[in-house]
Amino acid sequence: MPPNPVTHFLSPQLLSSIDSFELKARIMVDGMYASRHRCPSYGYSVEFVDHREYTPGDEPRTIDWKMLGRTEKYFVKRFEMESNMNVVTLLDASGSMGYRTQSTERLNKLEYGAYLAAGMSYLVSGQQDSPGLVTFDREIRDFLPPKQGQRHLFSILARLQSLKSGGPTDLSKVLKTAIQRLPRRGILLLVSDCYGEPAEVIDGLRHLRARGQELVVFQLLDHDEINFPFNALTAFRDLESGSEVMCDPVRQQGLYKKRLAEFLDAIKAGCAGCGADYRLVNTSEPIEMVLRDYLQFRRERGR
Repeated sequence: MPPNPVTHFLSPQLLSSIDSFELKARIMVDGMYASRHRCPSYGYSVEFVDHREYTPGDEPRTIDWKMLGRTEKYFVKRFEMESNMNVVTLLDASGSMGYRTQSTERLNKLEYGAYLAAGMSYLVSGQQDSPGLVTFDREIRDFLPPKQGQRHLFSILARLQSLKSGGPTDLSKVLKTAIQRLPRRGILLLVSDCYGEPAEVIDGLRHLRARGQELVVFQLLDHDEINFPFNALTAFRDLESGSEVMCDPVRQQGLYKKRLAEFLDAIKAGCAGCGADYRLVNTSEPIEMVLRDYLQFRRERGR
């Protein structure tokens, strides 16, 4: 019997680490269903806002009869609608996300990202909001639009469980395509190693923010990619293009770390420049700690 996708991703440690948190948007979100998030539209709810003069076509039930008695004019009550929030995870499934370290104890980047996506989707669904999932390489592979309900959550978890890494990536192109299919404002969680030309990656991020989406970037790198622990003549293969290069890692370590730092600084600065939250994640870190620390950061900022 195949493993249950719920029990596969939602470990007791992960669930307990996020149990006391709620994911709230910094922006005003548009919505149609009752939940926890204020909407800039007006409608019928428990939150009274103000009055306006009656105009033909207004429903009689909105008339404030006490105001009529006091002023001899017709006024209708306006209430602030509440809306559910869309939270969509964009998960990179390109070849570079499949880097597998020699250590059997660590997940690869795609597996790690799938756990992050599962934890966030579970949290969002549990607070009656709408999780969604987009997986991609150079094109969008899967598009599960945000919906409420346990069945939809199970669909997301099942897709994450069967996901395989492969193919080149074009992050900027994918982000520009995805935003066309996500017209409602909400929170977008980008989970990727962000490989590519930094200028092009940042251009894609700016397109998301320009559409009013709140953006959170989890840049995942393997422990080996960050620390470059190799010490013998090694053939390095590009997991997306298949090209190989033979080099002495001891002699190249200084140059590698310098260029990596420049790359990471460029992505981080680009996120800051467009108002996106940024987290660099080493896949040797416990997943529950990464999620808990970020949610704690949002909670403290909200105060």
